[in-house]
Amino acid sequence: MQKKILFFLLIFILALTANAAAVRELNGDNLNLEQTAQGQIFKATGNVEFVYDELRITAEDEGIYRRYNGEVEFRKNVQLFYQEFEAEAVELTGNLADQIFHLTKEAEVRGENSLLQADQIDIYRAEDRIEVLGNAYLEYNNFWAEADQIIYYLDRELISLKGNVKGERNGESFNSQAAEVNQKTDEVKLTGQATLRFSEENSAAGSGSETARE
Repeated sequence: MQKKILFFLLIFILALTANAAAVRELNGDNLNLEQTAQGQIFKATGNVEFVYDELRITAEDEGIYRRYNGEVEFRKNVQLFYQEFEAEAVELTGNLADQIFHLTKEAEVRGENSLLQADQIDIYRAEDRIEVLGNAYLEYNNFWAEADQIIYYLDRELISLKGNVKGERNGESFNSQAAEVNQKTDEVKLTGQATLRFSEENSAAGSGSETARE
C-alpha cells in the first residue's frame, strides 16, 4: 500500500514539474542559426514570435536572440506581452538575463487601468520599474498627464512625474514641476511651482485658480 502511495506521489510530482517547465521558442517564416566564436545566434524573419517563460514578443520584420549573452532585438510593429501588461513599439532591444527591455519609437505600455506613451519606454522587470522618456504621457483611471519623465514603480504602486508636468483629473486641470500618483490611496500630490484650476462644478466657493509652492 505504501509503495502504491509513493508511486502515485512520484507521478504527481513529475506532472507538476512538467507543467512548471519553461516554454522557450522562436518562430518565424524563416529561421537561421549562426554559430559564432562568442556563441549561438538565432534569427527569425517574417511574422516573428518569441516565447521565453512568461514573456511573449511578436514582430513583423525580424527577431534576433543572442543566446550566449541573452540579448534580443525585434523590429517593426513589435508587441510585448507580460502578465497583465501589453506593450508595443517600432523597435525593441533588451537583455533576457538582466530582464531589461527598451521600447523605442511610438512606444506604448497598457496595464489593467493605465496607459503609458512616449518616444522611449524602458522596462526593468527585475526591479518592477518602468521609465518613460520623451513626450511622456500617462493615463490612469480619471487622471491624465504629460511630463518630461515618468517613472512607474510597480511594486510600490507609485507613479512619479518630473519636469513640465501638466494634466487633468476629474475635470480639474493642473501644472507643476513634479507630481506623484499613489495608486494605493488614489491620491495625487503636486510639488514645486504648482497650479490647480477648479472645474465649475467644484468652484461654488469661488472661481479662478489655486497656486501652491513646495
